[in-house]
Amino acid sequence: MGKTVLNLRFFCRISVLAIFFLCGTAVVNAQDAASWKEKPVTLRVSNQPLGKVLEMVAKAAGSKITLQDVSLWNINEPTSLVAKDKPLDKVLGELIGDQNVKIRYEGDNQIIVEPDKKGDAVKDELVVSGQVFDKETGEPLIGVTVLITDGTGKSKGGRGCVTDFDGKFSLRLNRKESITISYVGYETISKQILKNENNLVFELKASIELDEVVVTGISRRSKNSFTGSYVEVKGDELRKMNPTNILKGIQFFDPSFKIIENNNTGSDPNAEPDFQIRGDQSLGSKSMNSMDLMLDNVSSRPNTPLFVLDGFIVPMSRILDLDPERVETITVLKDAAATSIYGSRAANGVVVVETKVAPDGALSVSYNGTLTMQTPDLTDYNMMDAATKLDTEWRAGLYNPSNAAQMNLYNKYRRNVLGGVDTYWLSKPLRTALQNRHSLSVAGGTDVFRYSLDINAAMQPGVMKESSNGTKGVNFNMTYLKENFTMRASVNLSESNGSNSPYGSYSQYTRLNPYYIPEDANGNQIKELDNNTVSGTSKLITNPLYDATVGIKDMTNSLSMTTNLSLEYMILKNLRITEQLSYSRGMAGSDRFLPADHTSFAEYDDITRKGSYYKSSGEMSSWSSNFGVNYNFVKDKHLVSVLGNWTVSEDKNDYVNLSATGYPDPHMDDFIFGNKMETSMSNIGSENISRSIGLIGQFSYSYDNKYSADFNISGEASSRYAKHDLVPFWSIGGRWNAHNEPFLKGYVSNLVLRASYGVTGEQNFSPSDAIEYYSFAETMRPYNSFPVLGALLSGLNNPDLGWAKTHNTSLSLDVGFWKNRVNVTFNFYNNITKELLTNYDLAPSTGFPTMVMNAGELQNRGFDLSVNVIALQDLREQLFWTVSANANHNRNKIRKLSDYLKKINEEQMASATAPLPQYREGESTTTLYVVRSLGVDPVTGKEVYLKRDGTKTFVWNANDKVPVGDTNPTISGTLSTSVNWKKLSCSLGFTYKFGGIVYNQTLVDKIENQNVAYNLDNRAGQGRWEKPGDVTPYVGFSPTGANTPASTRFIMKDNEVRLATLNIGYRLTNEDFDFLRRASIDVLTLNFTTNDLARISPIKMERGLDYPFARSYTLSLSIMFR
Repeated sequence: MGKTVLNLRFFCRISVLAIFFLCGTAVVNAQDAASWKEKPVTLRVSNQPLGKVLEMVAKAAGSKITLQDVSLWNINEPTSLVAKDKPLDKVLGELIGDQNVKIRYEGDNQIIVEPDKKGDAVKDELVVSGQVFDKETGEPLIGVTVLITDGTGKSKGGRGCVTDFDGKFSLRLNRKESITISYVGYETISKQILKNENNLVFELKASIELDEVVVTGISRRSKNSFTGSYVEVKGDELRKMNPTNILKGIQFFDPSFKIIENNNTGSDPNAEPDFQIRGDQSLGSKSMNSMDLMLDNVSSRPNTPLFVLDGFIVPMSRILDLDPERVETITVLKDAAATSIYGSRAANGVVVVETKVAPDGALSVSYNGTLTMQTPDLTDYNMMDAATKLDTEWRAGLYNPSNAAQMNLYNKYRRNVLGGVDTYWLSKPLRTALQNRHSLSVAGGTDVFRYSLDINAAMQPGVMKESSNGTKGVNFNMTYLKENFTMRASVNLSESNGSNSPYGSYSQYTRLNPYYIPEDANGNQIKELDNNTVSGTSKLITNPLYDATVGIKDMTNSLSMTTNLSLEYMILKNLRITEQLSYSRGMAGSDRFLPADHTSFAEYDDITRKGSYYKSSGEMSSWSSNFGVNYNFVKDKHLVSVLGNWTVSEDKNDYVNLSATGYPDPHMDDFIFGNKMETSMSNIGSENISRSIGLIGQFSYSYDNKYSADFNISGEASSRYAKHDLVPFWSIGGRWNAHNEPFLKGYVSNLVLRASYGVTGEQNFSPSDAIEYYSFAETMRPYNSFPVLGALLSGLNNPDLGWAKTHNTSLSLDVGFWKNRVNVTFNFYNNITKELLTNYDLAPSTGFPTMVMNAGELQNRGFDLSVNVIALQDLREQLFWTVSANANHNRNKIRKLSDYLKKINEEQMASATAPLPQYREGESTTTLYVVRSLGVDPVTGKEVYLKRDGTKTFVWNANDKVPVGDTNPTISGTLSTSVNWKKLSCSLGFTYKFGGIVYNQTLVDKIENQNVAYNLDNRAGQGRWEKPGDVTPYVGFSPTGANTPASTRFIMKDNEVRLATLNIGYRLTNEDFDFLRRASIDVLTLNFTTNDLARISPIKMERGLDYPFARSYTLSLSIMFR
């Protein structure tokens, strides 16, 4: 017993000593950790990834850092650091910020970053750990970036970690997310995570891989050394701005990219938009027939940019019909250093579209749907009601009390007004349109083979009744990866069907008097509303609503198929060859049938002239082949990249336009039933084949990631010209990454200067201008001189015709402050287009009035400015607030004109109607020339004009026209802001323009020049001169219209601010909502977007003359299934 007590005492003493020893050791270790975590750090870093900066800080402190089971935000985002004798713990705290992690210091040199147990734990998070080795040497790789992505390489917030000194890593992520392993000098690999994974092993193969790249279509260029001017935007950001038309969203990121608003077509779902980058590079545009639009013949739109889809040049229609959900990124290339590889087609800029790739791993299914409500925007229409219109007619003296016929007519209208008739004609052909778009995507595969299948359909009815546009598409992509060989293939089928409204041009409804009754007692539309004689002449006024009941057929359709094949083989780790093949085929057609009972034939007596049919049909095919060799060489601080590319292509298209009259029976609604083929030039056809061959060379050099230089050259020979010589286009550019200089490191986050000069071309013209073309347009009728059918020479060709060439100078500055939370980009450009294609007068003996020659010269000079600010960034609360603003200023000047255009100027100068473009040397292409006005003379009621010499006159003379301003705004751009808090997002976007002028056509047409037989703007009854002494802005009433000529009296400042977009979105996950888990849904995202919600402008002018504009409200649903 005593021995047992003695042993117990001994054990207790030993335990106490052990406890004191352990506590002492812990205290000593804590004191050691407390001492060395305060170790001073001196380091300056600019624009390096956060993961790399953490490694550099640890090395400067003589320690090692391990990220243990954590996923840091912005791990791959550039950051900057200036530390001088600053404690290590404080430096790390500033870098990592307020993320849900804690920093632990162990021993004398071990830093461990681990999850903060106090932070919000996320259910169902997976823990993944592994090690990364060099495949050849077997050595562990330190500082490898392990990024959490969605499987396509896209990361939200840049979450991830870096490997430690043993090449190990561990992090947390959600199921079905992927980890992407990347390291400079090695191939990037990716793996999808479906469960907890421990001890994963990744072996990276050495390769000269570029880090972040700029997608130029033909090649991928390193962002850190690229000398060109470009803007890259993610598809997600574009869809927030406009979910149904992503091209409209580009303006919020690139102020020089503009979609030209067409005041005639408004929101017509079948209208083709017009684009512009950095101003007009060519003079004027021609009218386009329907087949030009459907077959993408842009020769009559010489300022249209080039579109590239997944590395292949495509028609503009392919981009417009593309499902917005398939777009991954859009890159706009703007200067010669960026676009010269496209040579003869790059003068107007290049828009490069990249679609989504198949994600990693297991089968994934996703659905995206949008429901859009469009409402007509009639804000700027201000028409008289019935009582006001009749009163205005009385005040204008149209009804003489002593004239029985006039008083009977007045009393007829008066009875209607007193009976409550007040027809609001503007609303009659309109509706609230509900549009919908659906897309279903299935993707999957293995590390070797990946595939994706996308099916989409859209139905877009317009706000005018019975107008619509519908598209359907199927797209299949596959990728095969095996050792050094990569093969990608895709097949795309798309169909588009359009219906134009049978209700006719919207401008008809703005002219109808509100005291007319559109329907008879049985509710049927009345064909003839009135034979109005109040203006002194008989005016037959028909009811356009009646036309919608007679069986009009007005449809368009197109079908296209495209197949692409891309092969890549890596011969060496820095040498690869590529081959790209593409084939496209398409068909298009249109039919427009107007029955005999249509109101446009109301005044025809001959039944064989009533009814008409216009039919167009065409097809196109094209193929292209691109063979490329790419070589990258790295030694010490030197990086050399060389690209060679050989291209060959062929394009074919043919179409025919037919017209006929005489369709007495509305059921005979096929072209073959026509009584007579038209003998006008509307019956034409065309068949074109063009081939081209080109060579492209690129040489890029970069030293120490500071100094870079690019040289690009391309040569192209085309069958579109009589001479088939290779014509060279080239560019040279330089770049200085000044933030990497030792004396600037840490003081600025980013400081880059870029400069480039080069020559690009454009060939948007008709082939018949250069090559002798014959037309069979006359086969529908004999020559006027003798009855023989045959082919005619289309025009006098010019065998010396060549490409117009644009000489582009660009200077750019990129500046970033406050760890890149404030970024400013400024681009100055000076583009001079020489040898413009212009018409020259010919002698009558040639048989042709003009011939196209290289003669004109045009200059565009301006700047782009973009400012992006992260105003608030709270990583712990996941709260972010960003503000962005951009601006563009562009002025062009005509430096040389042809005699033909000078002659056109003379004709337009003599015009008394709306001001037409005047092309004068030394002036802008958008300058307005009108006669100066001093207003309406109070004594006589006549307008007083200023002559060129400054003297006054009552007589308008075309010779007194002077330049009064520019319709192009002095400055235009956007302002946007977005707030993201956890899974909730909200963004707001405004557009603005200031400094331009506009001729207010509404004031002229609906106030002074309108025949009083038609309805008027409400302002027509106000401010009219009636008697001597009246001081008014408008002349007195004239029954048939005042025939007011163009003057500065109707010139107004075109300043505007528009609330262009508002977006609210919320992301639901199955971690938070059980019903999603039960429905096997991983993520469900809801977005609400409204476009063109409000507009502030001093100008009240009718918008949407043939088709009204509309506001849209879109609800988007995106579902990712488990």
